Amino acid sequence: MKLFIANTTKQRQIFAYRKLETGRLIQIPINHGDQMMVLDGSTEEVDAVVQHHQVYGLVDSTKIDQSQVFVGLCYSINKPVSASVIEKTIRDNDAHLAIGAHNRRQASVAALDSSLRDSGTGYSGEMEVSAEQAKGREENEDTPTVNETIVTEKSGSKKK
Repeated sequence: MKLFIANTTKQRQIFAYRKLETGRLIQIPINHGDQMMVLDGSTEEVDAVVQHHQVYGLVDSTKIDQSQVFVGLCYSINKPVSASVIEKTIRDNDAHLAIGAHNRRQASVAALDSSLRDSGTGYSGEMEVSAEQAKGREENEDTPTVNETIVTEKSGSKKK
């Protein structure tokens, strides 16, 4: 039984597991958008590795539902993960990361607003925070940029 692991992140991952019989540590580097056959063994060995890594986010490639969560590593048993699944997951992960970053920026502004209100400095609200990101290391046209303003009102609620 073969276990294939695909890396759907934008960084190199090192997939590690221990052999059941010997306890020997096996480490296999997997580049961005690539996949490797990490184990060719018994059903028991493959199941043990999969179950161990599922706790840390390993997902069955046939069950990826990108409307739900970010997927870092996915697996397939006895056949490679399809290239279209890897490509789609990488694209969808970008959207998940952008939404998560936006939500963290909003929460940060709300926390700052609340902290200032409770500080006794006389702050009464109406804060405006701008976030802007220029092109980064990957200066191509597909690189997403950030340009947003988050405003708090006197009542303390926030707008997009």
